[in-house]
Amino acid sequence: MTFVDKKGSPFEVKAYGAGDYSHLEAMYDSFSPKAKFQGMPPLKGETRRKWIEKLLDSGENLLAWREKRVIGHVVVIPDTRLEDGEFLIFVHQTDRNLGVGTQLARSVLERGKDLGLRKIWLMVGAYNFTAIRLYRKCGFDFYENPGGPERPMVIRL
Repeated sequence: MTFVDKKGSPFEVKAYGAGDYSHLEAMYDSFSPKAKFQGMPPLKGETRRKWIEKLLDSGENLLAWREKRVIGHVVVIPDTRLEDGEFLIFVHQTDRNLGVGTQLARSVLERGKDLGLRKIWLMVGAYNFTAIRLYRKCGFDFYENPGGPERPMVIRL
């Protein structure tokens, strides 16, 4: 699917494909800041590659593309037994606050519905107001207030 960002530039959201790995790895190699929240994405190259491979093996992965370059990655890791899934999203620093994250999130939430998931959850830094705004815009709500540095959010599909 093709979208237009807030500056009027087109980008595409599509499922991860077999030939996409090097593009995804390149995004994470230049991603900033690394390891800021829950150690993701990992700092060290080899650890980061294993982390990427684990996400690709265990989840439903969508990529945002602009001019043959990956600018965002979203994944939902389904647990079909519980009918829920964990949500992770990363948008390259050069493409944040342009609507890319919103389109990635909405696209993967639709994919979650297709998989028969009833809810999707995530953890967010308590002071990551930009991410919280994105998640709320997409329908996530806080479901507990543990009072720590991380807050759980959930959306019921």
